[in-house]
Amino acid sequence: MDRFAETQSRWFSPLQMLELDACTRCQECVRACPVVTAGYPGGAMERIAGWRMLGNPPGRLLSRLARASPGGPDRIALFSSLFRCTSCGACSIVCESGIACAPLWESMMGAGREMGFVDPGVEKVAGMVMRGRNQFVPGNAARGDWIPEGTRIADAAPIGLFAGCMAAFRQPELGRAALRILERSGTRFCMLQEKESCCGSILFRSGSWPGYRATLVAMIEDLEARGVKTLLVLCAGCLKTILLDWPRVIDRELPFQPVPFAVFLRDLVREGKIRFGGTEGLRVAYHDPCYGGRHLMHPLGRDRVFEAPREVLAAIPGLELVEFDRNREHQVCCGAGGGVKAGEPALALRIAREKIAAVDGMRAQIVASTCPFCRRNLDDAREACGSPVEVLDLVQLADRMMLE
Repeated sequence: MDRFAETQSRWFSPLQMLELDACTRCQECVRACPVVTAGYPGGAMERIAGWRMLGNPPGRLLSRLARASPGGPDRIALFSSLFRCTSCGACSIVCESGIACAPLWESMMGAGREMGFVDPGVEKVAGMVMRGRNQFVPGNAARGDWIPEGTRIADAAPIGLFAGCMAAFRQPELGRAALRILERSGTRFCMLQEKESCCGSILFRSGSWPGYRATLVAMIEDLEARGVKTLLVLCAGCLKTILLDWPRVIDRELPFQPVPFAVFLRDLVREGKIRFGGTEGLRVAYHDPCYGGRHLMHPLGRDRVFEAPREVLAAIPGLELVEFDRNREHQVCCGAGGGVKAGEPALALRIAREKIAAVDGMRAQIVASTCPFCRRNLDDAREACGSPVEVLDLVQLADRMMLE
């Protein structure tokens, strides 16, 4: 019990301690959870109850009311639910008590890891990041291989581009589309290239980020030394991590402003630096990514996270934007977040299949987003469903439609 209290105090803020007692068991989070909807137990309400039980000895009223005792298989159920949580944050949006659920789950993961509750899949990926500075290949030497020869990249510039692991190792077409947009708009920019490392997202989500601190500090200092004031970010997961988590690493504000690439795109359109060709009868559904949407709607503002991508789509002549029934902060998760794509691929695919079915029902030819993980999972579901829809990142779509 003493060890639990000490561990909890290291990982939970005073506000989070109050949030643990704020749950009224109204079950709104249960109805909003894509994992529960997919048939898996252990949503936000039960997760908070399970954590409460860890701190209450057997026989206490709370344990009796929950009809379980701490210490047995309930602990396993609690941490299993954490490892299959997509961290989408839908529970926070509907919570009548205003609990910031996603950060609460991260604190639980960190404290649980310290107490010995680990997931082998998460630990494997985290270990690759710690050792190789990315989550896909053993080393980081090939990180810049996706960049076309002859690309004009400045050594220093006020605008920097953070590509992320997905563009560098899994979706180079996304990174190349971004480079073409930068080149055609006449934007002078710099990149870390082979000095870029994983943003550390999975380490922050699993509580193992302190061991990666030196790598993150080196990147921040390198970007600052290059004179970067605006850091364009291609990946929603990277954006959230850089904006919300990196300041904890240096214990101060970042020396640059992380900006979604979609916002930069919108600025280029408004300034007339890029123009789009016309298209006829193209129906595009836009999927708001969780990490780049509701997770950031307060620190960045609704306009930047929700409206900027839509304004880019609206600037393409002849394109018809169609919306999901639940969109913006109420968008249903694609199923890939929180490491679920790697740890629970069947669950991730099941959730994504529902999204693809909805897109087909909307008669959309393309579903676009601003998260490469969403794109990957939705594309896997498209293939599994045999759907004709094309899954693209907004950056790729803009590059395709952009006039020379």
